[in-house]
Amino acid sequence: MNDNDTPWYTQFYGRDYLQALGPGLTNTAQEAEFVVSALALRPGDRVLDLACGQGRHAVLLAKRGIDVTGQDQSAEYLQDARAAAERHGVDLPLVNSDMRTIPFEGQFDAVISMFTSFGYFESEADNRQVLAEICNALKPDGHVLIDLVNREWVIANNQPTERRVNSDGTVVLERRELNLQTSRNHVTFTFVDRNGKRRESVGHQIRLYTLTEIIQMMAGAGLTYVRVYGGFDSEPYTPSTRRMIVIARNGS
Repeated sequence: MNDNDTPWYTQFYGRDYLQALGPGLTNTAQEAEFVVSALALRPGDRVLDLACGQGRHAVLLAKRGIDVTGQDQSAEYLQDARAAAERHGVDLPLVNSDMRTIPFEGQFDAVISMFTSFGYFESEADNRQVLAEICNALKPDGHVLIDLVNREWVIANNQPTERRVNSDGTVVLERRELNLQTSRNHVTFTFVDRNGKRRESVGHQIRLYTLTEIIQMMAGAGLTYVRVYGGFDSEPYTPSTRRMIVIARNGS
């Protein structure tokens, strides 16, 4: 059951997200390696993994000697991240907070935002606030890496529906409503278990940005655009690449 008074990201990021998208999260090691390379991270560097979820990137970075802090609005996911850190024998400080409030000032060499964890809020002012908070949390000349799905790719490849089956036999029915006027992609899910029981999910509603928009928003927050990649193989960004991974620096 969906609560219309509760933000979608509070409802979705729990069991629904793991059933809907979890099976596809198989390239974490490659993604973490890319982050290290793209940001030239070294052991001892301080990194904030914003919207860290269950800590899948944060733990791997910590294993490389990087001083990682994870922040997420989901207390449930932070429990999972804490357990993962303990299993791997790494120290992973965790903060339970909405990304519009980052309780650090000038402390990080880098902030990372992975797997389209930006553009959650209906208000553009709120999304700008996230960038301002990131800038405030960075050391002078610190860097931010924001990994987004490429809006141009979504438009070219949009399919209204998709059906897939998870390894446990759950059928996942995905429905997409792409609004080109608002540039928001509303994706909802239906889960059907082995016994035929159906469950509906509110899904996610994410604002898709062009590269130009992101660069302008970053500049407004005090961040200077550095470069963009089209994926985790460091390929050039084009309209046909699935990812848009933007790197910016704190300061002019």
